[in-house]
Amino acid sequence: MTGQSAARWRPLRLPLRRSRRPFPPVDLTLGRWVPGWLLNAAAAVAVPALVLLAAGRTGLPTTPAVLLALALAAWAAARPGPGPGHTAVAAAAVILLGSTAAPFDPAALWLAPLGYAAVRLGWWAAHVGPRTRVELAALRRAGARDLVVAGTGAALGLGAWALAGRPVEGLLALGVAALAALAWFVVRRHDGE
Repeated sequence: MTGQSAARWRPLRLPLRRSRRPFPPVDLTLGRWVPGWLLNAAAAVAVPALVLLAAGRTGLPTTPAVLLALALAAWAAARPGPGPGHTAVAAAAVILLGSTAAPFDPAALWLAPLGYAAVRLGWWAAHVGPRTRVELAALRRAGARDLVVAGTGAALGLGAWALAGRPVEGLLALGVAALAALAWFVVRRHDGE
């Protein structure tokens, strides 16, 4: 290396001066908020509720269903995230296969909003700490989309529930397809926020 290039690559050594100046004042306003532990608790309640309501539709003995619900609740409380919600949705689907109205149990459509809520609450619980304050404005941002998906699922579920005394397998399959299409159109641009 030549003397000029070596000088160019030599680290710049400036004396570190610590300023005795105080930090500038910062004014922060916080809107209406909910505590983060509330979202964690809601996720830990929604996950086992989904499994227990699905088990209530079947002839499954209560002990395995309660044990599964307690295990999922403990998982949701210890490691908040969408994992327990996804597992509860899958477990509820498998449990509903044992119902008397299987494979097209109308309860699947009225349990769908609870499954969606369990997954969304799990996502929020994973992204906030127990001592975090979450502004309602942040929750409202995705709330409209969530209400459309959950409300449509509930409406389809109530309609299927009202027609459950009649042979509605084709209608129920059409309702499931319509709900899946609606969820895809509404949530497809959703990037996890």
